[in-house]
Amino acid sequence: MVNVKRKRVLFVDFDYFYAQVEEVLNPALKGKPVAVCVFSGRTSDSGAVATSNYEARKLGIKAGIPIVKAKKLSNEVILLPMRKDLYKTISDRIMDYLSTVGTIEVASIDEAYIDIGEKDVDESLSLAKEIKNKIYEKEGLKVSVGVATNKVFAKVACEIGKPDGLVVLDERQEEELKNNMEVGKIPGIGPVLEEKLKEIGVIKLSDVLDHETQLRRAVGQAKAEYLFSLANGTYNDPVTPRHRKHQGRYVTLKRNTRDPAEIRPFLHKAIDDAFAKAQGSLPMEIHVVAIMEDIDIVSRSRTFRHPINKEEAYGVCYDLLLNILKDDKRKVRRIGATLGKLKKVDGSLDQFFDFKLD
Repeated sequence: MVNVKRKRVLFVDFDYFYAQVEEVLNPALKGKPVAVCVFSGRTSDSGAVATSNYEARKLGIKAGIPIVKAKKLSNEVILLPMRKDLYKTISDRIMDYLSTVGTIEVASIDEAYIDIGEKDVDESLSLAKEIKNKIYEKEGLKVSVGVATNKVFAKVACEIGKPDGLVVLDERQEEELKNNMEVGKIPGIGPVLEEKLKEIGVIKLSDVLDHETQLRRAVGQAKAEYLFSLANGTYNDPVTPRHRKHQGRYVTLKRNTRDPAEIRPFLHKAIDDAFAKAQGSLPMEIHVVAIMEDIDIVSRSRTFRHPINKEEAYGVCYDLLLNILKDDKRKVRRIGATLGKLKKVDGSLDQFFDFKLD
């Protein structure tokens, strides 16, 4: 196939980021199973694994499992407390460098999309190698990189190459993905959706084109359009710079419980802290997030036509908590509140009424 210039997106994933940072800072950890954990403080073993290196993953120690289970799986695993501020500082340095390459969309603390403009496959490969080398030279960290003509396939390419990978898809390979990629491999398609798709006969991405009506019923309009656009080659979601427009806080309960009265003061604490972090901005969207007894996450949210204050948030969040408890029979371990679509309100009546009339 002719090596033509096309608009391309580069996706970077900092491999097992938290644990790899700890390895760089303490080389004695390399080659040993390491897990970075969130310790809840209830007991010495209370909490969950946030991430782990590949040695630990081979033992079954993966993100989300309780620390108690990690210890049962291996008495050799090294469990380290999370140092979020340290990881964020390093992440910010890498993201600052990546922003010099092209327009960057920071997807998370360890993932980013970059619009690298019109390039052919060879030019893309050269740039990807340069990025990997510079990050390693500056931070000692290995990253995986994927390049394709859209964000989704760039992320898929990155996953194919992990760890410490570099995959640049040409047009033939992208066509192969459109025809034969299993739906469970598509970003945004989790196990539940995968099962729904399989039930209607959608096993590969290309199958969606033969099940239009059933697909919309099974997964909804938005997700169906997403899959159609990937399958027919029209997906072109742009790389969009993101700014922090939310603040959140999570609090560990004294014990796992379903009692809303027992959870309520912890929820209020989370709301108080989230509003404090927002520094005077008020939310037009609010989420209540419950981490259940098995570390699964359940959330409910509401959006408003105007910003709400903290006192209003107490009532809204309590109602959302009740909805979670109604729909889910598990006990709650941690409770959190996240404020979204933050608006800076200067206190003037004119501005307040402007929001009310939106």
